[in-house]
Amino acid sequence: MTPPPCSMRAIARDRCRIALGAAALLLSIGTACAATLDIDVSGFASAEGHAVAKLFIPGDNVLGPGRWQATAPIADGHARLTFANVEPGSYAVVVFHDRNDSGAIDHNALRMPVEALGFSNGFALGMLSGLPSFEKLKFEFTSATPPLAVRVN
Repeated sequence: MTPPPCSMRAIARDRCRIALGAAALLLSIGTACAATLDIDVSGFASAEGHAVAKLFIPGDNVLGPGRWQATAPIADGHARLTFANVEPGSYAVVVFHDRNDSGAIDHNALRMPVEALGFSNGFALGMLSGLPSFEKLKFEFTSATPPLAVRVN
């Protein structure tokens, strides 16, 4: 027995509503996970230039240019840098005091950085620490992650 034509239209309309609802749900899930990553940086000796943060993902060389970059003014030895629409996952951050606004970490003749640096995961350059790597700087980010605290030295 075949349902009357008006019932067929009602069934088709209900199926369309279900499909549209499912599509909207999938779209909202994809964007609901992205959040803002805030980085609170302290330890700046002056307000000259800007604070610069470079954000890295697994496989990136943390000594390189960074996947994303944010800049912010410095006031009273502090700066807040923000990355919008960051998906949950593993990341690493390198922050530096770009005193001359060159956009890059300046080095001396011995290839040692001459601008103050700070790193995620509490990493600090030292005689025994070795060079920074993604694994040494790695932290997990979710939409519930509080602002990351970094100190430049």
